[in-house]
Amino acid sequence: MNIKSIVKVMNFHSLIRVDNAMKKANKYLQLEKEATDIMDMIVNNRNFILDKRLWEVDKSKPTLNIYFGSDYGFCGSINFLINQQLVKEPEAKKILIGKKIRDVKDGVILKLSREDFIQRYEELERILSSSIINREHSEINLIYNHFHNISNIELVKKKIFPFDIVAGGKGKYEEDYYIEGDANTILINLVITYINYEVKIANVNSFASENIMRQNSTSESLKKIEEKELIDFMEARKERTQKEFRKVIENYVKKDRYKG
Repeated sequence: MNIKSIVKVMNFHSLIRVDNAMKKANKYLQLEKEATDIMDMIVNNRNFILDKRLWEVDKSKPTLNIYFGSDYGFCGSINFLINQQLVKEPEAKKILIGKKIRDVKDGVILKLSREDFIQRYEELERILSSSIINREHSEINLIYNHFHNISNIELVKKKIFPFDIVAGGKGKYEEDYYIEGDANTILINLVITYINYEVKIANVNSFASENIMRQNSTSESLKKIEEKELIDFMEARKERTQKEFRKVIENYVKKDRYKG
């Protein structure tokens, strides 16, 4: 397989990966909305007595930042932008996703490749659960490249905890209904679920951004390859024409000498 064929395959698969990533993002967004709606219903229902400490954080605790890069290159400035953000908060605790993220020692509590993110997600989930239940961090942030559309990718830092679902929020639910189990425990579990969906949404968004940049890079490479092929073709044709012309001249000279 020549270079052009390889680049074409990369280009094609990049588009497929973008489409698959956005389908996953839409699924996670729907699940996240369901979790948010239930939290809102519990928090804003006058019939429940909730522990207000659920929404309190210790601001003296470090922040937890989760950075999303890629495992491979050929994706524009995706990893450069993430690595720039990485060094801006040396005091933060860090979770790094992607082989191309710079190796740093300070504050890294977990580093995963893209493949590891799927296969070892339970490790990340345990860290997030412990952070919420034990109030280990003052806030949790996601740093990634957000995919809006094929021409708009934005580096974002999104705070996912604490977040604004407080009494008097979206609405008041005054209906009497029964919840099996403790409302506070259910609420904590819903918060953890919500945060996990946010992490998964960021992951697939970052993956979509990576692949649309790779698609752009491979498209540009294909254009340059085809331009080079055209130049080579024109040069070869020119050389072939000149060779044929020289042959005609040589034959003419030979005939002229023979006649003489």
